Amino acid sequence: SSGINAEYGQSNDSKDLPLVINCWPSESGRGCDVNIEYELQDTSLELYNVIISIPVSTQGGVGLTVAQCDGSYDHSHGVLQWTVPLVDRSNSSGTLEFTAPGSADSFYPVGVSFNMNSPFCDIRVSGVNAAGSDQSVPYTTECTAFTEQYSIE
Repeated sequence: SSGINAEYGQSNDSKDLPLVINCWPSESGRGCDVNIEYELQDTSLELYNVIISIPVSTQGGVGLTVAQCDGSYDHSHGVLQWTVPLVDRSNSSGTLEFTAPGSADSFYPVGVSFNMNSPFCDIRVSGVNAAGSDQSVPYTTECTAFTEQYSIE
């Protein structure tokens, strides 16, 4: 068994990202109303296990109130994790709305992670030859792409 790892895909330009996240915190008398949206840029992609992590403290016993969640959420250890099992053509955008204590800047950085079964670029193995010869050998391929670091600050 042999493995090949390739690293690529670093950008600060949102048009290069497969998933764009927008976060709009708005301070109110009861803390902050926060609206977070995701949008799939390339609808030919399928993103699995999408997790959007937002720092949310419940200081002084003031609670978190979720008004809308496309997917599921869990709040523990000061982090609200919004989980969407699959983002694809049929589920290309979604919203999470909540109210929590804090100021607008206390909900950053927002972290994003996901997996893909295909790379961002069209790369394929065209064949495998035995070392030191031109003899073709049977092979299988599996492609997985995942986020290493994706944050909104």
